[in-house]
Amino acid sequence: MVGAPSFGPRGVMLRRLLNAAAAVALVVVLFLVQSSGSVKLGQVFALFAIWGIATVSLNLINGVTGILSLGHHGFMLIGGYVTGLLMLPEAARQNLQFSARNSLSDFALGLSVERWMEGLGLDFLATPETLGVRFVVALVLGGLLAAAFGLVVGFPSLRLRGDYLAVVTFAFGEVIRLLASTPLLASYTNGALGFAGVPSGFGKSVWWTFGALAITVFVLARLKKGSYGRVLQGIREDEVAAEAMGVNVAYHKVLAFVISAFFAGVAGGLWVSWVGTARLDLFLFTLTFYFLVAISVGGTGSITGALIGTALVVWVRQYGDPLEQAYPLSTWLAAAGVVLFVAGVLGWLYRRGRRMRPAAHPLVIGAAAVGALAALLAWAGVFDAALAARWQGFGMRAIALSVLLVAIMIFKPAGIMGRREFEWTWLLRDKRDVPSDEERAQDAWLRVGERAGTAAEPRGVEE
Repeated sequence: MVGAPSFGPRGVMLRRLLNAAAAVALVVVLFLVQSSGSVKLGQVFALFAIWGIATVSLNLINGVTGILSLGHHGFMLIGGYVTGLLMLPEAARQNLQFSARNSLSDFALGLSVERWMEGLGLDFLATPETLGVRFVVALVLGGLLAAAFGLVVGFPSLRLRGDYLAVVTFAFGEVIRLLASTPLLASYTNGALGFAGVPSGFGKSVWWTFGALAITVFVLARLKKGSYGRVLQGIREDEVAAEAMGVNVAYHKVLAFVISAFFAGVAGGLWVSWVGTARLDLFLFTLTFYFLVAISVGGTGSITGALIGTALVVWVRQYGDPLEQAYPLSTWLAAAGVVLFVAGVLGWLYRRGRRMRPAAHPLVIGAAAVGALAALLAWAGVFDAALAARWQGFGMRAIALSVLLVAIMIFKPAGIMGRREFEWTWLLRDKRDVPSDEERAQDAWLRVGERAGTAAEPRGVEE
């Protein structure tokens, strides 16, 4: 078979060995990152793991099930605040209690996993050496409370679809954030001020964050590959047909929200620990926007694609400082020109490689021409006073992510991975020239046209 994997009868064992080798390689990389002494690098890796958990969990709703949800930051807020309150040290609680800017109630200040352990007679779990055990308990409780809210939010999905459901989920995320700043919930959140002092050793640890990411990926991958995941994909493709085949659509849609909300709550707890404080400005809609960009860029419905997209988003967010610094206008004009020119050339190469006609599309030619013109103008006007003025590029990281999203949507509407997952067979398959789906479609149309032309030829008339 053309393009068939060359695993042979020992394919299962080979895949297991490759998976084990990949796991060992990841552990080695994390060890090198942890021992490198670079605080920045360790925090970036930890942030990737935290946002990866949130993105993969959101992908369960948006990608696998096909339900557009925009309120993921609300679930993270719930899990983050619960984890923060449960893990707040006694010294920080006392400082808050006697602070003039404190709005937390005595009940909220009494929410402590350490106190619960002592009250249950489990003093051996209330020591500094067992802080990790208490953090796990806090994460799970935060995730469970977020899952409870996911159960509530999931019910509108039974009647609403498309944009209407998206509006409802977005409203949930914003309402829960705004309510947290009102006197109604300020006794649990301390209003807009929040509270500091949350132990940051867990959220900034690559071992804790990647351990949580590994568990999340394992659970959701098993769900996706199992019967439950196939049902969700069937709902995504045709909800009416799935219901006609006896699938309990309501049950599966609500359960998808619950599972996704749980892991979002866990990500929120790690996110608060990464920052070291719980504040409402950490859970704006822009957080969900980054996750949506990661899913769209990496591949809707693909766990591998979600992680790839998360890596790109985190890299731009953490290493995009030069994008927002002050440069002369000529520099900005030259950069924009180079980007447009390269985009035009890559577009031409893409269309030529895919045998698309015409390869030199007017949009491709226009992008390359405008880019070259902008670069030349910037080069010619270096000494011009107007172009020498400096401009601060605020918001360029978000613009860069938006441009990346648009580019991916043009060339790969389904994302880098589409709905596929990484398989070792990609690396071990036979190196043969396999035609693409588009090439097969074009060949089929050509054959149909040839047959139609042959059939339309007039038969010879005997004289």
